[in-house]
Amino acid sequence: MKIRSFAPGKVILFGEHSVVHGRPAIAVAISEGVQVELVPRNDNSITVTVPSIDYEMNTELNEGKLDYDATHGKMITDYIYEVISLFEFDKGFDLNVDIRMYLGVGLGSSAAVTVSTLKAVSIYAGKEYSKEDIADIARDVEVTVQGSASPLDTSMSTYGGMIYIDENSKRNRVEFNCQLPLVVVNSGISANTGVLVENVRKRYEKYPLILGDIFSSMEAVANTARSAFIEGNLDVIGDLMNINQGLLDSLGVNTDILSQMVYDARLYGAQGSKLTGSGGGGCIIAVCPDNIDEVYDKLSQKYATFKCEISDEGVHAEIIE
Repeated sequence: MKIRSFAPGKVILFGEHSVVHGRPAIAVAISEGVQVELVPRNDNSITVTVPSIDYEMNTELNEGKLDYDATHGKMITDYIYEVISLFEFDKGFDLNVDIRMYLGVGLGSSAAVTVSTLKAVSIYAGKEYSKEDIADIARDVEVTVQGSASPLDTSMSTYGGMIYIDENSKRNRVEFNCQLPLVVVNSGISANTGVLVENVRKRYEKYPLILGDIFSSMEAVANTARSAFIEGNLDVIGDLMNINQGLLDSLGVNTDILSQMVYDARLYGAQGSKLTGSGGGGCIIAVCPDNIDEVYDKLSQKYATFKCEISDEGVHAEIIE
């Protein structure tokens, strides 16, 4: 018997940075994420394997609990052990954590690791958690490891789908009427989100009228995009992504490499492309309604790239006998 769970990652489609200043944003869970497989053992050993970072470690249960020294170096494995330490077990297990997306580039990888691990381990521990429980516990784990954490990433990994964050920071599910074929391209550069957010804030203080108008334009883009998703109009979504990229560029969060990736995606046939997340590095996304394989093939010759679409289900698990 084994338990297999999956939790999706996420991308921000519209509203980066303007959401910090009370404007709406749209995020979506993606079909790439983290798959966890748990295989029971007949002893008290717990073996954690994370192939993507060449990690394998064996520890022992002590009276059913994991002796975990919470050093919290903000390593991806900290989230795994923090989850395991929440439970008591009769026997040990082997845990394989297959991370199928890039780490540390704004795709919600730590949330997906936390949520997927929590789903599998809680089932093995005999707990029946609702999705609301999982989202709450996973966020607490992220806060414990990171010191602070937005509920957005763990919510996206738990519930899936598309979320519209309104001016009151309330998360509203969008009932979209289309698929969203995306290519995600990684710059290979990690940026400091806090520094970028602070730089935009300072620019806003210096030029309040100008940046206020930019934020208002980003609000209009997000609201128009929400309507286009409901109508299933990907042509409009592509146009809006291109507009949003220009607005982000004007905030000073674009870079030469991100710009090159964005324009390469359009050159190769993407309907629209933009950076996703705080900028300064990380990833871009490209929407390709009719030619995703062609765009992917060309971009993957130059950059680290994967294809995905919307994950509407969120975290889920199966028990395989």
